[in-house]
Amino acid sequence: MPRSLTFRFQALRTSVLFGPAATLFISANIANAANLVFNMLFARIMGPAAFADLTLLLTLKLGILSFLGALQFAFAELTAKEGKVHQSRQRAKAISWRSLKFSIPIMFIVIALANYVSGTLNFSSPMALCILALAIPFFLPMVIYRGLTQGLIDLPKIILSIQAEWVIRLFGSLLLWKMGLGLVGIAAAVGLSILAGLFFSMRKGDLNSPSFRNVPHLDMQTKALSRVALPYLILQIAQVLVLDSDILIAKVSFSPETAGLVAGLLLIQRVFFFAFLSCSTILQPLVVKQQEDQRTPRELLMLLGAIATITISALIIILPYSDLIVRIMLGGMYSALSSIVWISALTGAVFIGSHLCAIYEIARGQSFSAVVVLCFGIIQFISLSLVNHIFPDIGLHTYFSLKLLFQIACAATLIGIILMPSKKEKLAS
Repeated sequence: MPRSLTFRFQALRTSVLFGPAATLFISANIANAANLVFNMLFARIMGPAAFADLTLLLTLKLGILSFLGALQFAFAELTAKEGKVHQSRQRAKAISWRSLKFSIPIMFIVIALANYVSGTLNFSSPMALCILALAIPFFLPMVIYRGLTQGLIDLPKIILSIQAEWVIRLFGSLLLWKMGLGLVGIAAAVGLSILAGLFFSMRKGDLNSPSFRNVPHLDMQTKALSRVALPYLILQIAQVLVLDSDILIAKVSFSPETAGLVAGLLLIQRVFFFAFLSCSTILQPLVVKQQEDQRTPRELLMLLGAIATITISALIIILPYSDLIVRIMLGGMYSALSSIVWISALTGAVFIGSHLCAIYEIARGQSFSAVVVLCFGIIQFISLSLVNHIFPDIGLHTYFSLKLLFQIACAATLIGIILMPSKKEKLAS
């Protein structure tokens, strides 16, 4: 092979799309497919009303992990910037153990409030909420260690953690459901999957009790981690508002059957969002490690182009066969969603575009984009709540079409901000 062609091939293979990002994308989508199978099975087993309860339970879990995900990105950023593996591992161990002082009391508070929360949200099983609460002490250590592996781009550990989590959740839920434990059994399996995700993101030495003396200025490092996490936290709050708020509105405002239909649409939306979420976990450390301030966001544009290509290809299949896809994914009880399923899918894909743009900007030290996403999320939540209140007979097609319009506007705004010339470029010109 000529030398020039060899060089091009090597550059292609190690690029952001054909290197770690491609590997992580495949791994994440194996887990995403497994999560889809999980929801497909239980949507059929439970029926719309009970499936709405399961969706609410998973939404609460995802909401907690979304907020804590800010610490994952912050820890990854610090790890990528410093490049000191041993020091980062010591810090991860120390912060994880120290977090138990806060997470264990929070666990007991959630258990004490389980009946009140269940009554407020029309949730049928306070015991399931209590069982899930038992996993709270493992939530923060899991995101810390995933942040460590993300910052180091330690692909074997990232992949093991992702795969172990879905295996325990899927097969554990099926086993405990067959044993007659119902939603409580599923909550137990979900909690065990969190523990598995933590265990497989750690190394053998991480299981030992930490020596806090090996982590100088731990309090200062913790405060620094909190400062770095703030813009990511803003973005995670926006993610919860955009992706998860619909089930809260539906459980409070809609009939149980309609809430079940909304749960089905959110499943489609989450499939598309989480299918591409791995792109942000690889984009962030790559951008942080860059020393120069690139004029063109090459990696970001490549990833957005790949997402757009895959999404358009998927929609070409979904549109003519939407009824069949709904029956396959959710069952015949959800056939009313056939005309809406493409809207929900496109909403998830558009939002991951906004998410990637915001991650890119935060990693470059610009946190304004996270605030933009949050503002759009707040406006969307308030607007859709008011529209549903003023027009109680509004159809799901109109409801989710409005949501898609909000997300298109958000993504267009962020891309405009990124492509807008910086002050340095304006002065140079």
